[in-house]
Amino acid sequence: MANQKKIVRLNNEFTAQQLNRIQTNNKQVPKRRYLGLILVAVILVMILPTINLVKSYQTLQSRLELKAEYEKKSDALDKQLAIEKADIVKLKDPIFIEKYARLRYYSKDGEKVFLIPELSDGGVTKMK
Repeated sequence: MANQKKIVRLNNEFTAQQLNRIQTNNKQVPKRRYLGLILVAVILVMILPTINLVKSYQTLQSRLELKAEYEKKSDALDKQLAIEKADIVKLKDPIFIEKYARLRYYSKDGEKVFLIPELSDGGVTKMK
């Protein structure tokens, strides 16, 4: 027991500062070796679906524009079809055919023909 060292620590400000400095130096900082690689991988994983989402949105917008355009064309064709059907019904009526022929091609002797702007074509609607 003669070889045992008796060390007594002084409790003063200097020893407390030295003890705190030694403890902070001994603390091991967690290794962040792969943190940058993980960050890049996460960014790539998030970018790829975002690109696909943007492309899908653009495709959707172009298809909505086409749909609106074709609905307008469909409405115009529906109106034209209704006009054509009305003209067919009119042309099946012999009285109408007689009036139309008189207006366009001949009139009886002494007969006066008056033109009405709405019926200037004899009631048959021309295609526009």
